[in-house]
Amino acid sequence: MSQTDDAAVVMSGREADEFVVSLIQRSGPLTTREIEIFAAQEGRRCPDQTVVYLTKLMRRGLVNGEVSVEKRGWIWSVPQPQTPPG
Repeated sequence: MSQTDDAAVVMSGREADEFVVSLIQRSGPLTTREIEIFAAQEGRRCPDQTVVYLTKLMRRGLVNGEVSVEKRGWIWSVPQPQTPPG
């Protein structure tokens, strides 16, 4: 852990949910590391290890996760709203 990680405030589950979803909506798909960097810049961190927390969000349907060979890790995005058949 770096000094930045030590000084970071651990977000509650609800805060982390809102932070991650909002960040991805604003920035577009991000790697796990990019999410960690954005959080650290704001002095925050997820309640668990970032990848573990993101996996929990994926299981709840709040984010999509996909392995990227190019980026050598996971890429996270927000699910697109379903449009009703018309």
